[in-house]
Amino acid sequence: MKGTERRELILRIIDLCESVSKKGLNPFDVQVREFFDRLRELLPLLKKHEELYLDLQAVVGLSDVIYQQGEWIKHRSSLLYLDPLLVLLKIQALSAEELAEVFVRSWHPVLEQECLTPSSLKEGYEYWRLLPSLEERLRGLEVEEVEPGLMGREELGQMGFLPKELFEEMLDQLWMELKRKGKISYWDFVRGKDYTETVRRAYLLSFLITYGMVSVEMDPLREEIKVEAREKPEKREEVFSLPIPLSSSHGGN
Repeated sequence: MKGTERRELILRIIDLCESVSKKGLNPFDVQVREFFDRLRELLPLLKKHEELYLDLQAVVGLSDVIYQQGEWIKHRSSLLYLDPLLVLLKIQALSAEELAEVFVRSWHPVLEQECLTPSSLKEGYEYWRLLPSLEERLRGLEVEEVEPGLMGREELGQMGFLPKELFEEMLDQLWMELKRKGKISYWDFVRGKDYTETVRRAYLLSFLITYGMVSVEMDPLREEIKVEAREKPEKREEVFSLPIPLSSSHGGN
């Protein structure tokens, strides 16, 4: 290979590396191994100081590309990013029965999940059962004076109201429990004796995660989620949403 050809090849490698660091080119588009092999072949032919300096620049540039690849992977992992190609390969590996099972597990109709619950159905039934007939209602409203009274904590809890102190106490108890258990599977930790308790534990845990008191690790390939208590709250530089569907199959031991 002539000297001008060697020089042009090395300059192309340097320019490609600079495109990664300065122009945002995907670092995985650079064939690092292939370029290192070419530089290894050229090294015995390089005699001039200028050529050796350019070769050094190319090696440093390729090393920086490798560093950028590592940062790219670290950034994607922190966002719980799952490459579309991995998703496609996993879907292709599933049978029709397995795909149907995944769909059934993740399918939650909006009406079932957000509007209709056993409690609301019971309230609706009681409302219509106790509702006077239209004839009785047309006779006029009878107003009965009721003296003010006190409601207990149990009644407030049934209505969805919790004192701030009690809520913080529940959060603290859950955090201490997680701290004792160390790093653990999300489902193993939130699963309670029944569906209601599972939902309650998942709800409280979501607050601990939001407050930075619990760290979350996810393995997209194994579909595993790990949680671990932190010694002190940490402020997250990047915020992302991680929806985790709950079904009645998650309740109970």
